[in-house]
Amino acid sequence: MAVKLKPLAEQVVVVIGAASGIGRETALRFGEAGASVLVAARDEDALRSLVAEIERAGGQAAHAVCDVADFAQVEAVARLAEERFGRVDTWVNDAAVAVYARFWDTKPDEFRRVMDVNYMGQIHGTLAALPLLRRQGGALIAISSVESMVSLPLHSAYAASKHAVEGAMDALRREIMAEGWPVSVTSVKPATIDTPLFPNSRNTMDVKPKGPPPYYDPAVVADCVLYAAQHPVRDMYAGGAARMMVANQHLAPGLMDQALSRFGIPASRTEQPDPGGSEGNLQAPSGDSRRSGGLPRGGRRFSLYTWMETHPGAAKVVAGGALAGALLLNRRRDGE
Repeated sequence: MAVKLKPLAEQVVVVIGAASGIGRETALRFGEAGASVLVAARDEDALRSLVAEIERAGGQAAHAVCDVADFAQVEAVARLAEERFGRVDTWVNDAAVAVYARFWDTKPDEFRRVMDVNYMGQIHGTLAALPLLRRQGGALIAISSVESMVSLPLHSAYAASKHAVEGAMDALRREIMAEGWPVSVTSVKPATIDTPLFPNSRNTMDVKPKGPPPYYDPAVVADCVLYAAQHPVRDMYAGGAARMMVANQHLAPGLMDQALSRFGIPASRTEQPDPGGSEGNLQAPSGDSRRSGGLPRGGRRFSLYTWMETHPGAAKVVAGGALAGALLLNRRRDGE
């Protein structure tokens, strides 16, 4: 069955993990586009400020406090969306936490908590969303990561959770296709995005953490999410660096081992002291409702690769023009 998705202005959207960063930017963008938005996260103050921001811009929004590790709380979000707005057209799973530590310094309960939030949170959201999306069709969007395919050192717990998300979404997508349900399943794989994920991570280093450059603004991820909410698409890469890293992983995994063993850890360290590390928001919300996280020089608000993903018609014209120009140049050279 072909999946038909509504224009954003006609949609009801749920964004899980909306307190800050990618989730907050995405919810704001949905609101600006005219969608009705239900936002959920652990931090109620952050959610209230987000709803107020959406409403000031003329949008309609509501919020629900939710720890995605608790399935009952996520089910309550789905019920509230249906009670308040009557349906759900797009469901975005974005909640995530991280630990910066070597594998052997990461405690079993830290591995478990990261999996509970990053992986089981996506599973809980998906199980809650599917009954609603099946009724009239819709989009399920998983905010995954380039680390679902390219694991970075000091990030074993986070990378493992994102690998798990990718495997679950692949299997789910095929089962939905076999059943003929009118639901699209999209995995969005961001590169390093300038969000509060880094300063709010559980950190065992003596300096504050960051991701490897280049850095992108959360708006680049939101571009992917809003596109996937309107167009059934399997995978999207937020930032060309993500696509390049995945390609290199597939083509030369041994070379990636060598490169990341040498450069991955230095690329994860800032110059900001953090003596003794920090607990971060692993167990409790940080109160940080920022959209951006303050990475050096901030994030790029534009990615040519992502623009081509979200403008496939224009990209074909550009590619066709480039090919025609190359052929013309070659003919001129042959004529000389």
